[in-house]
Amino acid sequence: MDRMRTGPDFAVARVRPGVFLVLVAVLSVPFFVVGWLAPVVRVGAIAVPASAAMFVVPAVAAMILTAWPGGRTAAVALVARIIDRPLGPGRWYVVAVLVSPVVAVAADLVMRATGHGGPLPTSLVALPAVLAFTLIAATGEELGWTAYATDAIQRRHGPIWTGIVLGIFWGAWHLVPLLQAGHGAVWIGGWFAGTIAARVIIVALHDATGGVTAAILMHAMLNVAAAYTPHYDTASVAVLIGVFTTAVAVPFAAHSARFYRRHAELW
Repeated sequence: MDRMRTGPDFAVARVRPGVFLVLVAVLSVPFFVVGWLAPVVRVGAIAVPASAAMFVVPAVAAMILTAWPGGRTAAVALVARIIDRPLGPGRWYVVAVLVSPVVAVAADLVMRATGHGGPLPTSLVALPAVLAFTLIAATGEELGWTAYATDAIQRRHGPIWTGIVLGIFWGAWHLVPLLQAGHGAVWIGGWFAGTIAARVIIVALHDATGGVTAAILMHAMLNVAAAYTPHYDTASVAVLIGVFTTAVAVPFAAHSARFYRRHAELW
């Protein structure tokens, strides 16, 4: 990890992460209600309830809490953070893109080795559309999780606990949509573990690049990998992905902690 934060001036001291999380929860309720009323659709191996449209909520909450005290200038500065200026070291963006596909391939190889392989659940022809949608959704979420909340939480708790706390909330925030999609307890448990680990990695990537772009890329690739992983809706795959993502998160967490100890003044 070798960069300080980059991008437009953003008043981290004004950020209120606790209020942000409460506001996200409150603003999500209408989406949960719609999710119970509307039918679930399938996109490849993924069951998608209508409540999945709540990806806009973190961005909306962050914009409200930024514009309220800081006005339009602060809101524009927040949005501008989604594109790193200048870019951080290129290798970290490559890592952000590759982590989730590598984990998904590893899980699929284990499934195939045990005689449970399968074809791609989503056509490769659809990949451009999948990429476009996942990037839009990831941007909506990371404008809140990373651009708004992460640095303020790190000031108090450091990168590892920031990843764990945000990861737990991130996972809990998805519980209603996951239940609406029909997932069982074991699947949700595996997914939840992987989600917390993924957030730890995302925080580390944010610190490594000094910006938000790598977080958006990794978040998007989490969903792309899900769309193209055979048998993704089975408990076995969810548990495998959770275990592998947790294993990958360990060196990221260690590296991030060392960087934070050396450069805590950046926060």
